[in-house]
Amino acid sequence: MLQTSIQTGTKLFIRANELSGALGISPSTIYRWRKAGLLPEPLSLGPRVIGWKLKDINNWLENK
Repeated sequence: MLQTSIQTGTKLFIRANELSGALGISPSTIYRWRKAGLLPEPLSLGPRVIGWKLKDINNWLENK
């Protein structure tokens, strides 16, 4: 399970670079896995910015 938090409280989303670092893989692998449907669907967090709900990633890791 990924344990990330920020000073103001618990973090709800994780971006691709953070996720790749936490999983020990490259950001390009994140995008390949996303395209192949191996990761949960990310959410749009703004123009040209995507992220995943931490609970979705944790569920994915538990069921992987």
